[in-house]
Amino acid sequence: MRDSGDGERRWREAGRPLVPTLVVRGEPTPVLHVSQIAEALGLPPPPGGSPRRDAHDATRILDSWLSHVGALEWQTLLRPTPSRGRSLRNLTVNVFCPFELLPTAWSTGGFDWRPEEDGTREATLGDRTALVHFAEQATAGWTRFLTEAGDELARRDPLVASPRGDVPFSTLLSFQRWHAAFHYRQLAEFLRLGGALDLAVFEDLALPRDVY
Repeated sequence: MRDSGDGERRWREAGRPLVPTLVVRGEPTPVLHVSQIAEALGLPPPPGGSPRRDAHDATRILDSWLSHVGALEWQTLLRPTPSRGRSLRNLTVNVFCPFELLPTAWSTGGFDWRPEEDGTREATLGDRTALVHFAEQATAGWTRFLTEAGDELARRDPLVASPRGDVPFSTLLSFQRWHAAFHYRQLAEFLRLGGALDLAVFEDLALPRDVY
């Protein structure tokens, strides 16, 4: 998508920051979560969610995503979708890579997720077997982490540093839950499968009518 050129000009003047970025009084703030926008504008932070609920919801979304991807032909996984022409292979990398990194973020306080590198990662997944294995391994690591963390997930909320700023782990998890659900709806719409996972049962996951 391109604008008249003004947006790109302002992006260059701001030092080519990561997108999305909020610029307040000339100071760019890369945005990972809406709470960072509130902080930059001096507004009260949005209410927090439940880490255990968010973790459970995210796992259900990942499992449902895997059930679709594992049943699709390779050529279908490579077809461009209306989501900026991204393929289901690319979207799978984009959705599952953060959950591959979240356990380490919890223990080390670092979340080095760079979605601009998705293309490089997906290029290493040359067939459906490799793609499904990647997603299965990411999901297995995530569910193993949840089992090991147990009740501590609700008691401890470490601050996590990322290329898009520092946020509490609970905020990071909440965003990735929403992010996975958003792309899951795109996948379901693309395949015209609707109803495989009813997002209405999840709290706080209101999505726009236009899914692309």
